Amino acid sequence: MLSKLSFVLNQLFLLLRIERRHLPVFAFLLTLSTLFWILTVLSKDYTTTVHYKADFIDLPVDKLLIDEEEVDLHLQVIAPGFTILAHRLSFRNELPLSVSSFIPKKKGNYWNYFLLGEQSISQIQEVIPTSMQLLHIQPNRIDLLLDEKAERVVPVKLKSSISFKDLFRQKEAVKLEPSTIVISGPKAVVEVFDEINTELLSLEDVDNFKNGEIEIQSLNHSEINYSAKNIKWELKVEQFTEGEIKLPIEMKNVPKGYEIKLFPDEVTVSYLISLDKFDLVKPDMFAAQILFDSDFKRQSVNLSRQADFVENVRVFPSKVEYFLIKK
Repeated sequence: MLSKLSFVLNQLFLLLRIERRHLPVFAFLLTLSTLFWILTVLSKDYTTTVHYKADFIDLPVDKLLIDEEEVDLHLQVIAPGFTILAHRLSFRNELPLSVSSFIPKKKGNYWNYFLLGEQSISQIQEVIPTSMQLLHIQPNRIDLLLDEKAERVVPVKLKSSISFKDLFRQKEAVKLEPSTIVISGPKAVVEVFDEINTELLSLEDVDNFKNGEIEIQSLNHSEINYSAKNIKWELKVEQFTEGEIKLPIEMKNVPKGYEIKLFPDEVTVSYLISLDKFDLVKPDMFAAQILFDSDFKRQSVNLSRQADFVENVRVFPSKVEYFLIKK
């Protein structure tokens, strides 16, 4: 291949009768003439179509663009070759269009802002290179859909999966800071949401105080903004134990002229309580009673009073047998 190329060049030099010692001068003159030819070609005006991406600016402060599809502009222009070449080589070809010059029109719950291409030639002429003369625009009409901007305060809801070691439990609701955030965006979108979730907080075998930060779960709408994206959380933990007390049974609604003998006549009350409050429990904080009903052979035992800081309270036995004795 190289030998063939060398042969062709030698034949060319022989044809032009150029000696090898004159080759540098020949190459220089050839390059210079080519350069002048290119400059001559590029300095002439040409009619062509250039392409831009529309960049919408100066949106109304009280509205948001909800239709963010790209708009391709095809501009027929007369321009020097240099300008056309520079445009072709440019990596970013965005054309700023001021929405303040668009014509607004109410469309249902939204606003339709539109621009008529042929009527906006003078506006677009101002933002393209001065060496370009604009002749025609496609598309002939540009439509934008806008919505009223709105804000709403919504509570933050923690999504969690938390397990504890034996005899440990959550002391109170997980504290969130902030517990509410402000979301802003198109009115039609903002009004749909009543709360916002966090990402999943997953903890296992917890036995002491925990805290940290967690991200909110972004809504599936790119036009929504958030006053905070990270939420601080605190989890308070307490150790608990089981307690028991024995209580006598108080009778109610006993028929006149009768007395009742219960079997058994006392019950055991069990409960769960935080370890640091265990010693606060006293028997007089509880009361067991029966509302006598002769329709039943066994009477149900209920608690008419119990301490408000205990949980999972159970009575055993929950029913007792009786004898009705005439006085």
